[in-house]
Amino acid sequence: MTELPEVEVIRKTLERDLVGKRVKDVTVKTTAVVARHRNRPAFIKALTGRRIESIVRLGTSLVLELDEGAALVVRLGTQGNLVREIATAEAGKTTPVVATFTTGGALHMVDPAKDGELYVVARDEVPNLPELVPGGIDPLTETFTWPAFSQQLRERDAPLKLVLIDDTFVVGLGDLYSDEILWASGLSGQRSSAGLSSQEVRRLYRAVLEVLFEAVKQGGATEATPEFDDDDFDTESSEFIKVYGREGEACGRCRQPIHRGAVEGHDSYFCANCQT
Repeated sequence: MTELPEVEVIRKTLERDLVGKRVKDVTVKTTAVVARHRNRPAFIKALTGRRIESIVRLGTSLVLELDEGAALVVRLGTQGNLVREIATAEAGKTTPVVATFTTGGALHMVDPAKDGELYVVARDEVPNLPELVPGGIDPLTETFTWPAFSQQLRERDAPLKLVLIDDTFVVGLGDLYSDEILWASGLSGQRSSAGLSSQEVRRLYRAVLEVLFEAVKQGGATEATPEFDDDDFDTESSEFIKVYGREGEACGRCRQPIHRGAVEGHDSYFCANCQT
C-alpha cells in the first residue's frame, strides 16, 4: 500500500536527509531486486561512489539524481519503503538493499512484498522509461480542471470505485484513498462515473485534492512492515482516515456504522447512509 501520498512523504524525508551524501558501500541480498543489471556486482559498481544531487518523484516511483549524469530509480512496489538508518543498523529480513554513506548513516530499502525494484541508468534515459511515465493525473504536482476531470469521468462510464483505483485516471490512490475520497465527496463507489451531476463532479474533484494533500500533511496513512496487510491497518495512528479499516465504527458525518463490502471484487469501506 505504498500509494501516492506515502511516496511523496518518503521523497520529502529523503530530500531533507540525503541530498549531498555520497554512497560508500552497497549491500544487495537478492538479485531479483536489481534484476535489470547483469548481476549484483554490476549494480553495486554503478551506485558506489555516487553523490545524491536531488530526489524527484514520478508518479509512485522515485528517482535519486546522482552525479556524473546517473540516476537511481526506485520502484517501491506494493509495500516498499526507503528508511534512513544509522550505518551500523542491522538489515531486517525484508531489507534486500542497504547503502551506507561516506559521512555516516545508511539507506535501507524495505520490501516486504518482494516486488520492489532498483536500477541505475543514465539520467537522460529517465524520461524515456515507459514505467516512469504516470498514466493518469498526479494531483500533487499537476494542475487539472474540474471540467477536464468531468470529461474523463463521462468517457470512462464505470463504477466510481473502479475509476478511482485505475492509475490511468488518477495515480496512486489504491483502495484506501479511493474509499476516503468517495466518503469525503458523499458518493457511493457503485455509482457510474458517467452519471454524476455537475455538483457531484465538483465534490469529487475537491475531495481528490483535499484527501491527498491532507494525507501528505499527516505523513501518510500506512507504514511498510513485514506483517502489514489490510486487516492490520492501524486506525489509531491514522486518525485522519475516516472510513478505510473502520468497519462497524460510527461514520464521522452521520454516526451510522461503516460497512465493508466489494465493488466488482475490490474491497471497499463506506457509509451506506450518507454516501449515495
